[in-house]
Amino acid sequence: MFSYGFLKKVMVVVTQLLFPFRLIDKEKVQDGACVLVGNHYRIWDIVHMACTTKEKVHFITKQELYKSKFLAYLCGKVEAIPVSRDGQDTKAIMTALRYLKKGEKISMFPEGTRNRTDEELLPLKGGAALFAIKAKVPVYPVMCLHKTRLFRRTKIIVGDPIDLSEFYDRKMSADDYEAAENLIREKMLATKHEYAEMLKKGRGQKRKK
Repeated sequence: MFSYGFLKKVMVVVTQLLFPFRLIDKEKVQDGACVLVGNHYRIWDIVHMACTTKEKVHFITKQELYKSKFLAYLCGKVEAIPVSRDGQDTKAIMTALRYLKKGEKISMFPEGTRNRTDEELLPLKGGAALFAIKAKVPVYPVMCLHKTRLFRRTKIIVGDPIDLSEFYDRKMSADDYEAAENLIREKMLATKHEYAEMLKKGRGQKRKK
């Protein structure tokens, strides 16, 4: 029987061989319930989320993965949460909220699909704000600094927790959820930009010396 811990170790080894990465500031992710969000280039990106914590992370995955018996088996072992493409999946929403309210972590790629374009971040499909607001938990951006490439190391930046408490305990409209999702999007991009700017300044200071 494969456990979550065993599968995580195997996936980390495989990912580091094929698409090596360095995880920066993972200590920002505190114990307990939260929503992890990130930009999405390859299926291996789920490993970045898992490595932010020693706790189990429940991945929100597309329903299509379950067409493969092998992938369906793996998803079942790690207690992933299957969701339909249209996002109108009440069972998935209730399952994710149940995990969060038990103090556990979920992760998702709010772009809804892998980014194969030149856009820095695709429009968010929604969901992250709903989970975080309903469960009253923080959202952590986990961002690839650049597109992941075979055998080339990528920096993965963990951002500060996104506080959506201004939306707690109120009747949420569609506009409110859109505002919350926009805030998440801004913080995701800011996580990348701020780190990139820090690197740029560091290189500039080295040149002056």
